[in-house]
Amino acid sequence: MIKGQVIGPGYTGGAYLSRLAATWGITPKERERVDFPGAPPVWHSSGVAQHGDTAMWIAAVWSFDGELVSLVCHVTTTAAKQAAFLRDCAGLDHPEARPAAAKAWLDGMKPRIDTAFAAAKGSSMTSPLLRSGPAAFQLWRVPDLTYGGDAYELRAFGTGPS
Repeated sequence: MIKGQVIGPGYTGGAYLSRLAATWGITPKERERVDFPGAPPVWHSSGVAQHGDTAMWIAAVWSFDGELVSLVCHVTTTAAKQAAFLRDCAGLDHPEARPAAAKAWLDGMKPRIDTAFAAAKGSSMTSPLLRSGPAAFQLWRVPDLTYGGDAYELRAFGTGPS
């Protein structure tokens, strides 16, 4: 099992996640303790906003000490403001963050993932990693029948010192 690393010592992502949730009308659930066999316990929270047959959700994992380990932003490809939502998610404000570079990477990566997804006839596609200090981003395009269609997932996670 790969051990998740915190995005930055002392970085909780609290203000960033609160802003993201408020902007997009997502109400996160209370943090829940998650115990995986052979791994330290972590905290998890998620929330979803559904509009007709489109949806967006965020899910976060923190170390048991409260430091942010990972974030996933998921949005249906047909959602009216999916591009803006993903760009906001790429604006993660961790120590050593480069939000403008992350947003530019996302803007360039999205059409490449769309092309690969179409060529693979709807099989999940994932981008190369973008390192941003002690974190990495990865864009996924996934078939998703749960909320009415395919979706994008932007994942950010701690990688340790850059």
